Amino acid sequence: MAQGQKPVCEVCMRIRWFMAIAIPLVVLIGAQSEMPLPNISLHDIAANGILLGLVTIFAWRYYEYQRDKKALARLLEQKTQYDEDFPEDTQGR
Repeated sequence: MAQGQKPVCEVCMRIRWFMAIAIPLVVLIGAQSEMPLPNISLHDIAANGILLGLVTIFAWRYYEYQRDKKALARLLEQKTQYDEDFPEDTQGR
């Protein structure tokens, strides 16, 4: 099997992302440019990121809840239909 066809492990992907972020930061720190840093409020960026994450997680959990609720309703409907079609199977219980 060729190298490009092997699946990439999760740890390798995390290392690659870390390196992709860390190397440019080290280069920027090492460059010691005299350019002023942009006036960006890091607190606002962090707060917006946390809020976005919270909304995303809430939306995903709500989606999972609704999906499970619909699946349970379908399952109960199938059970009711089965009980109506084959009453002799369920009377002994």
